[in-house]
Amino acid sequence: MSYEQDIFTALGPLVGSRVAPVTFPQPPAVPTWPAIRYTFIDTVPVVDLCGDGDDSTAFVRVQIDVVAKEFKQVRALRLQVMAAMALFSPPAILEISASGGFDTETKTFREILDYSLHGSS
Repeated sequence: MSYEQDIFTALGPLVGSRVAPVTFPQPPAVPTWPAIRYTFIDTVPVVDLCGDGDDSTAFVRVQIDVVAKEFKQVRALRLQVMAAMALFSPPAILEISASGGFDTETKTFREILDYSLHGSS
């Protein structure tokens, strides 16, 4: 399975399958909240005697944005995402957890989680 499929499978049930890569639906479509967005920040191939591997063995960094209408809801959803990501195999390692604050345009709260994903070797 790919990281995209793994993320969708792990996080989709938390938000009614509203998990999107890179961006949420744009106008005229209106996103339904809560929702989760993920963005791959970096992919570093693993190098060994045989050369560099493919994406299945690479070191990958992914940012996960958790967005909800209410502060308490986004904080609770953040914990659910962290619990779901802890079950990844190989492990997803939480590197950064930060508050994204309040978006006045969408009137939503955001939490940012930055993970390292280590491919199989």
